[in-house]
Amino acid sequence: MKTRVLGRTGLGVSEIGFGGWQAGGRFSVGGIPIGWAGTSDDETLAAIRRARELGINFFDTSDIYGHGRSESLLGLALAKYRSDVIISTKVGFVRSSRDTIERDFSRKHIFHAIDRSLHRLRTDYLDLYQLHNPPIEVLRKEEVQETMERLQNDGRIRFWGISITSPEEGLEIVERGWGYTIQVLYNILNQSAASELFPLAKEKRYGVIARVPLASGLLSGRYHPGTTFPPDDVRQNFLTPRRLEEALAWVDEAKAIVGSSSDTLGQAALRFVLANDAVSTTVPGARNPHQVEVNAKASGNPLPEEVVSRLSERIGKYNFYEKHQIRV
Repeated sequence: MKTRVLGRTGLGVSEIGFGGWQAGGRFSVGGIPIGWAGTSDDETLAAIRRARELGINFFDTSDIYGHGRSESLLGLALAKYRSDVIISTKVGFVRSSRDTIERDFSRKHIFHAIDRSLHRLRTDYLDLYQLHNPPIEVLRKEEVQETMERLQNDGRIRFWGISITSPEEGLEIVERGWGYTIQVLYNILNQSAASELFPLAKEKRYGVIARVPLASGLLSGRYHPGTTFPPDDVRQNFLTPRRLEEALAWVDEAKAIVGSSSDTLGQAALRFVLANDAVSTTVPGARNPHQVEVNAKASGNPLPEEVVSRLSERIGKYNFYEKHQIRV
């Protein structure tokens, strides 16, 4: 497993990380699914352990995934190896008493939430604490920066970063020097972060965490126009039959471009993300050890430059998630 430096933090992170959204399993708010169906705690624990065995040391989650379930499973699997791994979680989404999702980035909530996250993760510090997709106007308030810096001074976090909704938000964040890292959606089907944000982030020495590298499974090669998702799976919220058919036409284009240059389309998708040297790590999810093993094989195996260039030229302006205003 190859490692890269996570920007100004100086932390050495595996270029293939472990994304913890799927580890939260199925969960919903107000009857709307926001988790992943078809997971089991036993398989998730086995996947986390296998990831560590393969040299994956960066584990990314959030306190909203499974309403804490993802953090708890990571804590259970990694507690004995705490000094060998880099743990990152996020804060900001709250399940209200009315069974709705609200956002809270107040000092009071962050101080309360981090203690609960530390307890679930079975640790007394976080390597990285990220604000989970905050509105840009929230970030403009000094209270947020002061709160995160106080957590640093207290030793409860080593560094802090921001998971962003759009590359445009990232530009202001990086220009203003807020935090140390940004996490942004980036994959073959949605490449917008590469045009302006990535060069600036590289210049300012920000760590870049690329999320959704397999495009919610679209780039796994397993979907077809008739694919449906369980009613308790988040994908049924946004991968409607029409959108699925549209996206799959571009997936077929990607397959044709990749050709024999990669064993699987999924590995090619991860290798495409890693081809941009602004990216410090990418965090695909995994339901079981086999999926972890497949993901890990993408490390240290560069995609040919001509394939990367062709994927950028042919698909770079498509931006599936932004076109349909899908927030993941």
